[in-house]
Amino acid sequence: MAKGNVVRIKNNKRINLGTVIFAVIFVYVVICVIISSKSQNIKGYQVKTGSLSENRIYNGIALRKETVVTSGDSGYISYFIREGERVAYNNLIYCIDETGKFSDLIGKDPTSDNSLTKDELSSLRQDIKLFSKNFNERAFTDARSFEGRMVGSLAQIENRMIIDDISNINSGHSNDIIDYCRAKSPGIALYYQDGYEIFLPSDLSEEDFNEENYERTSVFNDDLVEAGGFVYKYVFDENWSIVVLVPNDEVEKITSSDYVEVLFSKTGTSSWGKVTLINTFEENSLIQLSFTNSMITFCKDRFVEVELMLEEDKGLKIPNSAIANKSFYLIDKDFVTLGDNSSNYGVLRKEYTDDGSNVRFVEINIAKEDELEYYVDTSSLNYGDVIIRPGADSDSNTLNTFVVGKQGSLIGVYNINKGYADFKRIEILYQNDEYAIVKPNAAYGLRAYDYVALDAKIVTDKDFVY
Repeated sequence: MAKGNVVRIKNNKRINLGTVIFAVIFVYVVICVIISSKSQNIKGYQVKTGSLSENRIYNGIALRKETVVTSGDSGYISYFIREGERVAYNNLIYCIDETGKFSDLIGKDPTSDNSLTKDELSSLRQDIKLFSKNFNERAFTDARSFEGRMVGSLAQIENRMIIDDISNINSGHSNDIIDYCRAKSPGIALYYQDGYEIFLPSDLSEEDFNEENYERTSVFNDDLVEAGGFVYKYVFDENWSIVVLVPNDEVEKITSSDYVEVLFSKTGTSSWGKVTLINTFEENSLIQLSFTNSMITFCKDRFVEVELMLEEDKGLKIPNSAIANKSFYLIDKDFVTLGDNSSNYGVLRKEYTDDGSNVRFVEINIAKEDELEYYVDTSSLNYGDVIIRPGADSDSNTLNTFVVGKQGSLIGVYNINKGYADFKRIEILYQNDEYAIVKPNAAYGLRAYDYVALDAKIVTDKDFVY
């Protein structure tokens, strides 16, 4: 074979595209791991609407126009009206049994119907539900009071069953043994007294709000009462009030409006109360919240827990740890304009080159505006930059130029929706030790469901979030 017929084939190595892509990804992952290991982890917090209601909950004292009725005779009492029910004038409300035999007459007739009516059964269920919903293990007095009310209610229902047969009872017993007493005025019947019946809001002191010192005396069926002793009281006026004891630094927020929305913890319902400042002590003040409805719902309660729904407490709720301060350039509004075919704001910055000076449009990031100035992000411009008034010549006098340098600071948070830290200003409406309520939908500000950096101390502007 001749050597001249041998052809040398050139060996061209082809680059494997998959290997290149894998290598690039691998290098990127390594870089990310190195960067993340050297930086602190930025945790996010989702902004939601809320309130700082925990600082607006008070245990107030309910005051009503209560009229006390005393007994004309001594004996054993039996009620025919459930406590908290409305009675009409001349309704049979209770009787006094001088001998104690009246209770023995209850249930003597085996043919009588001893079942509960639908209204009675519904009322008992409602009382049990309300107690279960608001039960507090630390307030044993509530359980004891509930037990007393239930015992009294059942006994009154039992007594109701014999009202239809009163004529038979009277025919078999002399009228001087049992004294039937009727309501002297319409109203809500209550069978307890606590000494607050004659109180005016101005009579209350700070000590009166200590529930540990509170005492009430209730009268139940078959209790022995003395002549001239308490038997019941009634409330006939729907106008009532709750007096709350609040710290002095909260008074201005509450009294800034004539009316405030009040949420009742017991029922979950709300009503608008008229606000009146009653008295001021060294550290606290008395504020009266007056109502024209819902009195019957709370007629059995002297202490009523309420939550004041102040308008300024509602907004975007963020933790204090997310709040930061940042400096901005203050630029006169007369030197800010819109770019050609653009909706973005900017300034005309004077620049110097080897060929001389010229003017270039530079977009700016605005964080806030007031009547005369814009707060502009410092990344948009440099200290000492000279900007030209729109429409003026680049060689204009100082009246048409502005030197960047004046600064102001804003409070805000770092928004991380886009994967990097972007400062957004906030307007704080109210703040406590842990959280702040921020004005929603503020210009250049936050929106509900935005994500912000939980710890602003470890974040700087434009940091990437890994």
